Amino acid sequence: MEMHDRIKALRKNYLNLSQEAFGQRLGVSRSVINNIERNALARPEQKLSLIRLMCKEFNVREEWILNGTEPMLVQPDTFSLDSFVKERGMSDLELRILKRYFALDPKIRQDALSYFLSDLETEGEQKTFDRMPQSEEELLTESIIVPSGKAI
Repeated sequence: MEMHDRIKALRKNYLNLSQEAFGQRLGVSRSVINNIERNALARPEQKLSLIRLMCKEFNVREEWILNGTEPMLVQPDTFSLDSFVKERGMSDLELRILKRYFALDPKIRQDALSYFLSDLETEGEQKTFDRMPQSEEELLTESIIVPSGKAI
């Protein structure tokens, strides 16, 4: 597979982006992307700077684009929950909920998972709540009682 084929595969198969959307993310027109993918770029000296921008924007290794050397993606040294949530378009509330969840004692997390799983496995049974939280802050500050009787 040639470099222009890898770029097209990245855009189309991995990122599922149109040439237009791919170009917008890189600050170039659809025709520039089309020319790169057809290996017909009018100004070949542009190619290297665009490749470096692609690598930065899409977390792709330059060696993969240039030579096909695996792996395709840059492997981060650490995991960032904030980055993970941002990449998936989650809200600040969802991030706060995830952080609160991970801050729980592992035993309490397991009890909470067991509680939710047992509820999901019960077919046709609907549970009701005595009182629903009325605000985001109330939801985050109220305790949830899990089967072990512990509040989380």
